[in-house]
Amino acid sequence: MSDTKKRRSTGQTTLFDVAKYAGVGTMTVSRALRTPDKVSDKLRQKIQLAVETLGYKPNIAASLLASASANKVIAVITTKIYEDSTRIALNALQAYLLKEGYTTIIFESYSFYKRESQLLETIYSNNLEAILLFYIEDDDFIENILNNKTIPTFNIGKSYDEVANIHIEVDDSLAMCMLTEHVIKKGYRHIGLLCADHQCHVFQQRLHGWHKAMLNNHLPTHRIINPAKPANFSTGSALLPDILLNWPEIDALVCTTDELACGVLYECQRRHIRVPYQLAVCGFGDSEFSQVSIPSLTTISLPSKRKGEYIGNLLLNKLTDRKDNSNFELSTLKPTIYSRDSL
Repeated sequence: MSDTKKRRSTGQTTLFDVAKYAGVGTMTVSRALRTPDKVSDKLRQKIQLAVETLGYKPNIAASLLASASANKVIAVITTKIYEDSTRIALNALQAYLLKEGYTTIIFESYSFYKRESQLLETIYSNNLEAILLFYIEDDDFIENILNNKTIPTFNIGKSYDEVANIHIEVDDSLAMCMLTEHVIKKGYRHIGLLCADHQCHVFQQRLHGWHKAMLNNHLPTHRIINPAKPANFSTGSALLPDILLNWPEIDALVCTTDELACGVLYECQRRHIRVPYQLAVCGFGDSEFSQVSIPSLTTISLPSKRKGEYIGNLLLNKLTDRKDNSNFELSTLKPTIYSRDSL
């Protein structure tokens, strides 16, 4: 009865449910899922049917932590990953730490906000070397992490007095400022900014960089559209009419992602707006389709891979009291502008 009530309260199918449905013990189910070659074909098929029927999803993170218990493990907690640059940075961070002998488990905290206790239990029940908060923006969530802190905890993003904050010298603000300055140097003066539903720190940094470049050149900063919509092709295409209606004088549009910019390019083609002669367009991120769009998209490349490695280096410096910065000159972390046909 207690197991049934627990399952109903969480809304999740458990290993116990699968075992009961298949008419076997929980250890047998666990063995069939972990080492299927050690159970008979008939039994494996029976358990697989129960898994598929009940929609059981194993706790992968807990399994990884358990299997990695003999190694040095670092838990990285981040918000839901929206952009390629974030994924590239996290992959590079994992690869760097692995090379240094650390296993990294990444938790997307967005999916855990309603199951916070489960995340904390999973983390603190294992022997971790450290926790890295990667651009977490929910203050209550961070406070609960800190209240339960028994493991060295480090933070990237918003600074907190109770955490060892890791500061990196390069952020999206610098990249957006460089890109906007590049547009201004090309002679454009009626410049707009198209944003979308980004993580808060991403939006703030890119908005700040655009404002800084515009104000440094004594240009107005009122031409901004920031809808609560995803930063994709459809949003860019749908919002161009609003931009042209509000500011018919606009001669250049800086977009906070390449996806938004490509959507703008598609809509320009549909409306027979000549790019860049009637409207110049810039993206952000140097994604693969920025080079194959028509016209090819002016954009800026973030040093995401290098940034991930740099974060890993700083983390281990703080964790082990070492001072190894030999391979991380700040010059290697500068964004790169690719000026193409859309500008």
